[in-house]
Amino acid sequence: MERQSPEELDRIIERIDAIEEKRPSHKEVLEFLKGIVTEQYEVKEQIKVEPIDIKEDMVKLKIREGFPLVDKKDLKLDIESGTTLFQRLCAVVQKRSDKIAGDVEKISKAVDEGELDLERLFEKVVAEDEEYLDATAGKLELNKELVLFLTKNSINPLLEAYADQLKGYIDQKKWWKGYCPICGSKPIIAALRKKEGERFLLCSSCGFEWRFSRMKCPFCGNQEREGHRYFYIEKEDKGYRVDVCKKCKKYIKTIDTREMFEDVVLPVEDIGTLHLDIIAQKEGYEREVANILNVSLK
Repeated sequence: MERQSPEELDRIIERIDAIEEKRPSHKEVLEFLKGIVTEQYEVKEQIKVEPIDIKEDMVKLKIREGFPLVDKKDLKLDIESGTTLFQRLCAVVQKRSDKIAGDVEKISKAVDEGELDLERLFEKVVAEDEEYLDATAGKLELNKELVLFLTKNSINPLLEAYADQLKGYIDQKKWWKGYCPICGSKPIIAALRKKEGERFLLCSSCGFEWRFSRMKCPFCGNQEREGHRYFYIEKEDKGYRVDVCKKCKKYIKTIDTREMFEDVVLPVEDIGTLHLDIIAQKEGYEREVANILNVSLK
């Protein structure tokens, strides 16, 4: 796999610090993110992935028919690395949030006593089996949103390792779906890049970026011009905006990099703009992919 360099982690931390300075009200959640990212980076160096060799004709067939290169359920996850990261993230959350420290302790205890099987949990979350998560969290009286948050942040680096291996197969000119061409997951945030303002979506699971139409909703496919709008806060940089779809009532935040005069790190921008999520949701729009806003940290 492609190893993340120390310089890349430094770049992420620098971006977090820059947003903290600009938005002091986000400092607590951004410091939390810093702890999460640091632990993920440490474990990324240890992740083992199975080699995947896809024949060229199969790649062309899948892209033509709209199928992602891999089914996440079929990937062999490095459970050891994922478990290590899960335990580290529990420690980060417990240290930084007094309000849910008790919830973390219950989750950790359930793992230690064998009531919560992490390997099975990882597999079920990758398979997006919400019934299993509901039943398990309910039976063990665990904070479901927190379990999901810890699990996804433990397995996403494993999926990113596979994306590093597979990204060379993707032809950006031939994939125009609203889901990731590598793993099939939905996007978490978007970016407008280059002089032409080409729109790119960031995968919520494996972190791959792919090009997508600017005039189409990635969640329901709506292309009607009058069915779309966007808003931004005038007092802030015009580089931050929210694209909403009137048809499915979903929204996605978009970073217009042409308006930005600083380094942009999309996962950091997502957390650094939680106030835009709050505004969009107050207006009746829903976020397709959950983020840290779903877990109360204060």
